[in-house]
Amino acid sequence: MDKIGKLVVILSLLGVCILYGISSVIEPPYVPLDEVGTHENAFVRTGGVISDFYITGAGNVLMRIMGNQTELLIFVSSAANSDNVLNLSYGDEITVEGRVTVYKGEYELVADENAIKKVAHESNVSFISQIALRPEYYKGRRIRVAGYVKDAYKRVFHLCDEKGNYCMRVNANDRPISQLQEGTKIIAEGLFYYEPQNMRYELNLIALS
Repeated sequence: MDKIGKLVVILSLLGVCILYGISSVIEPPYVPLDEVGTHENAFVRTGGVISDFYITGAGNVLMRIMGNQTELLIFVSSAANSDNVLNLSYGDEITVEGRVTVYKGEYELVADENAIKKVAHESNVSFISQIALRPEYYKGRRIRVAGYVKDAYKRVFHLCDEKGNYCMRVNANDRPISQLQEGTKIIAEGLFYYEPQNMRYELNLIALS
């Protein structure tokens, strides 16, 4: 190969490296949440408030964010052990970068765990699936948990994630729970403890909202 040919190859490789460096620094365009659906297959950045959080059996994370009277599903692959993701809470405002796709007729954003940034922390409310992954971390603590009511009885009910795969037994004690409706989304506050007789973690209810 002559000198000119070598120079062309070197300049081509240099150009590729420069373009890669620029693409890794420049942020994708910001798209309001209610306009994400018009950018199918595009790589965008958007933001909203976390309203739901679910961990699949395969270790992927599904969360919903809300804003502009719109909800958007966020899919994060293999993020079940990511502190960056597990430390998110109900009501946190985040920005997220990812590719807009359609799954089962619903728009979603496929994102990397490192592409999620917390803008504002509005609460200390956890999700059922987060607690299920590391219950020993919450043991003995007073916590607030977001979930859906299931199997409500006189003094006991279960708090589950949206799909009903993760559930927590809640002891209401003398607090009235007769008004709880099956499937209602609530926030339960209480003391999280291990009940050795039945070998399970439970929540002693303090307050509902």
